[in-house]
Amino acid sequence: MIEMFALFLIAVFTLATLAAVGVLADSGLRWWSAFGMLRQRMDRGYASAPVGQRPVILQECSLGFARTPRARQVIRRSTQRAA
Repeated sequence: MIEMFALFLIAVFTLATLAAVGVLADSGLRWWSAFGMLRQRMDRGYASAPVGQRPVILQECSLGFARTPRARQVIRRSTQRAA
């Protein structure tokens, strides 16, 4: 009974290790590819080219969140008197 449980634990840990190695390998290959592309762009002078004008910052009204204030007067009259 204990031997079967030990084999089960070994199998679970082995599968978890293989899954972790697979995820790390995938991430490593993605990083390797990204840095390879960056190296190619730098060799062509793309990454070191001067950046043009900065992007325009949108004003509030262009996003539709700004509201024009209405000129109105708020009048409230008290209907209860102090006791």
